[in-house]
Amino acid sequence: MIAQALATGLFKKRATAIQPETGFFGNWLGSLATTSNVNQSTALTLSAFYNGITIICNDYAKLPKNVFQKTSDGKGRNALFTHNVKRLIDKEPNQYMTAFNFDTVMLMACIFKGNTYAVIDRNKVTAEPVALQYIDQDVYPVDVKSYKNKLWYVINEVTYAAEDVLHIPGFSFNGIVGIGVIRHAANSLGVSLASQDFAHDYYDGKGVGTGVLTTTKSMTDDAKTRYSSALSAMFGTKAKWVVPVIDEASKFEHLKITPQEAQFLLTSEQGVNEVARWLNISAQKLKNNKDVNNSISESLERQHVSDSILPWAIKFQQEYDRKLFSEKEKQSGIYTKFNTDSLLSADKVAQADYWSKLIQAGVLTRNEVRALLDRNDLTGLDEPLTPVNVQTQQQISAKLTENQNIT
Repeated sequence: MIAQALATGLFKKRATAIQPETGFFGNWLGSLATTSNVNQSTALTLSAFYNGITIICNDYAKLPKNVFQKTSDGKGRNALFTHNVKRLIDKEPNQYMTAFNFDTVMLMACIFKGNTYAVIDRNKVTAEPVALQYIDQDVYPVDVKSYKNKLWYVINEVTYAAEDVLHIPGFSFNGIVGIGVIRHAANSLGVSLASQDFAHDYYDGKGVGTGVLTTTKSMTDDAKTRYSSALSAMFGTKAKWVVPVIDEASKFEHLKITPQEAQFLLTSEQGVNEVARWLNISAQKLKNNKDVNNSISESLERQHVSDSILPWAIKFQQEYDRKLFSEKEKQSGIYTKFNTDSLLSADKVAQADYWSKLIQAGVLTRNEVRALLDRNDLTGLDEPLTPVNVQTQQQISAKLTENQNIT
């Protein structure tokens, strides 16, 4: 298995070696400046950034993922619950992970590193996918090459054709390889980290900070050093109570925090807004509930799905459609579909009103709604309803004829 080979390092190069075109994906990102102390680990110490990453990845991972096939007339579709791709993308992609965990780490890598990869483990006879093995780029760096107008992926000294590797890039200048958000957000996040460190140091010192010792008597350099060391050690202690005793008519003056420094301590709210912009997520989703009320909460949820989750879902859907189905399956109209409507089901009142309107308009039958709610069908609820005030003359005449025949 691919995963076992990755774990044990037993990969061998394929017999058909390639000589990739050099410079196709060169270090064209090298000119981007970054703040040295900002990386994946330090960025996650910012609560807003951690929360934003968690929300986006979890919301994407909990989307129901299905496989459908269009009917021959192109007007309908049938769900393929037993298709092997349905199992891989919605239940168990490999022997190590559930679909939720797989989706979470795939999207997280895409956001942080700019690219996410998974090797498609195929049946040697039928070539159908049987497992999707996530590639941890910190352990097995991936090198994307181009040869004869085709992409190749070199992982742990093994070369894979593009059709055998799921690759979803994040923000990209060339549409092939992506750039992690940290690369561009480093300076902005660095300000929030600096504010966080400054606040920690300030409160850790009980707000004392810098002070000046003054005296009416002259002091030798040695005495100044001893006084300074003693007071610094006293105010630097972690004890709750510190009682300094200053003799010889000396006075300690605390240099208070400046208005600019005080404002710097309050930059956390602005930092939340900055994180929201970088992650393309609403600040309200990051628990910044200023000026938020229940009347706009539903609108914010729709905005979150449309702006933050749907673009990622489409990227994954299109990559799955390209590489997890055979050409014959593609031509027969088989495709994947992620149900983003599931993220809008938290408000039960709004949900009930939504289903009710669709039923009354004849868009969905009552049994179809029951299926969406994971409930079994009931006899007599398969026929779509049609409001009387919007019926055609033909429908009204047919109904009258039916009633006359009954009587």
